[in-house]
Amino acid sequence: MKKVILLSLMAFFAAKFSFSQDPHFSQIQYNPIYLNPANAGVTEYGKANRLAGLYRDQWRTLPVPYQTTFGSYDRLLMKTANGWMLGGGISFLYDRAGDGHLSIFNPNLTLSGGKYFNSDKQLIVLGVTAGITIKSLDYQGLQFDNQYNGSTFDPTLPTGETFSNNRISYPNFTLGLLFRTKIKSKTTLDIGGTASNLHEPQQNFLYYTSSKLPARYSAYTKAKIGIKEAWNIQPGVFFQNQKKSNQVLVNAIAEVRFGDKKDVGIGFGGGYRAIGNDAAIAYLSFLFKTLRIGAAYDFNVSKFKPATKSQGAFEIALNYEFGNVKEGKKKKCDTIHITEIQTVYDTIKEVIHDTLRTEVEKPAEMKPCDQVAKEINLNLPAAVYFDNDIPNPKTTSNTTTDNYKDLYDAYVAKKDEFAKHASQADADSIFDKVQSSFTRLESVFDLLEKYLKEGRSITLNLRGYSSPLAKSEYNFHLSKRRIESVRNYLSSRNNGALKQYIDSGKLRFELMPMGKLAAPAGISDKVTDKKNSVYGKAASLERRVEIINVCVPN
Repeated sequence: MKKVILLSLMAFFAAKFSFSQDPHFSQIQYNPIYLNPANAGVTEYGKANRLAGLYRDQWRTLPVPYQTTFGSYDRLLMKTANGWMLGGGISFLYDRAGDGHLSIFNPNLTLSGGKYFNSDKQLIVLGVTAGITIKSLDYQGLQFDNQYNGSTFDPTLPTGETFSNNRISYPNFTLGLLFRTKIKSKTTLDIGGTASNLHEPQQNFLYYTSSKLPARYSAYTKAKIGIKEAWNIQPGVFFQNQKKSNQVLVNAIAEVRFGDKKDVGIGFGGGYRAIGNDAAIAYLSFLFKTLRIGAAYDFNVSKFKPATKSQGAFEIALNYEFGNVKEGKKKKCDTIHITEIQTVYDTIKEVIHDTLRTEVEKPAEMKPCDQVAKEINLNLPAAVYFDNDIPNPKTTSNTTTDNYKDLYDAYVAKKDEFAKHASQADADSIFDKVQSSFTRLESVFDLLEKYLKEGRSITLNLRGYSSPLAKSEYNFHLSKRRIESVRNYLSSRNNGALKQYIDSGKLRFELMPMGKLAAPAGISDKVTDKKNSVYGKAASLERRVEIINVCVPN
């Protein structure tokens, strides 16, 4: 009997001490806003919205088991073209322990603001969480030393305590700072710190006594290190100080994804809560696209081990990201697939290389092939222009069989329509450009045909643009179709005179679909403003394909 009483008292005092501090979590890295308010809007997979939840059940074998639940929603509210971002979120924490049902309910609002640097490779964010904490206690479920009559507890005896209230509340605030950097393309490193309860609010249930919630300080560093295509490792070190209590959590989790699309995966790892020799932790998680369901179990290795029968805590965590990030009004960059970005990059690099080779590293005596390239390039860049949203895709694969000459004829016939919706002056200017550019294109194609028939091998670099009226991904594919229509015209021109050279590889194409990547700021992107977004001169001159360079290898 004495042993049971002793263990109960130990558990009660442990609970009392613990509840004078803030809860902690073993999967803190998957609890982003609780870890640091600066994480609001800064997601792992780059999505605009994130849901996170965590449930912790601790010391189930004791009279005062802990149950803690945390839930949050955060999103990227804004990101501008020059890198400024604003994030926000809401969250709540509910914690309950013991026969007295000592509970904490804590709703919060979070706001963060920061700046991306170095082409979005580095990010600095400052965040703040503000809320109210409500604590309640059921006195009837508690037993006190004055109620011990020498052999048993007698609930009819007076408690000897003077309670002021069974519910208290106070405001809470947390400030956080985050620095994130990308290392190469598959690794990110986070360094952060927070300060909470700097005003040290009173959390006292008794008259004539004082009990302040100590300020809490934390610092951490964590990384996500990509290994090949399917694997990543996530090491982390998390330090927390609250008055005389220090805590260090060290962990590492490995994740691997399976299948061609790498949609499904698992995570596993281990951790250790070091100071005080507190607990060893095992981690396991299930991954599906941007959804993570994680579990952790704490194996108690502290001096409290006999009372808990070596049992510790069990956690379940959930993270889910969804929704695409909206572009800022002045943003010039398209949101396109990584492989397409790499294609554009490689092509640009090749074009720059060829240009430098032709213009800078000229040999002392110009060779015939160099003379061919120079003669054609003197007529470049040659641009051709398109009607709005033309050509349309012929299949679901976003390709086209349209011939640019047919599209050109149909476009020129709409000059009066453009004059009606915009102005006669703008229509004259637009279609003079359309017609003169087509004439120049024909001269370039005549030169190509001439030198191909002489046995030359030629590579054309074509770059496609669009006005900013539609969404980024749609405009990217529209630019590809416009390039395809020019290629289709070249293949069919003069009764297919050049088709044999295309089929044999003597005439090659390097395609650079830019979408609205290079569209200047200020061009209307409103469907309701067709005068400017469809018929306007600025928008019309952005709907084009350019031959920017010709390579004639020796």
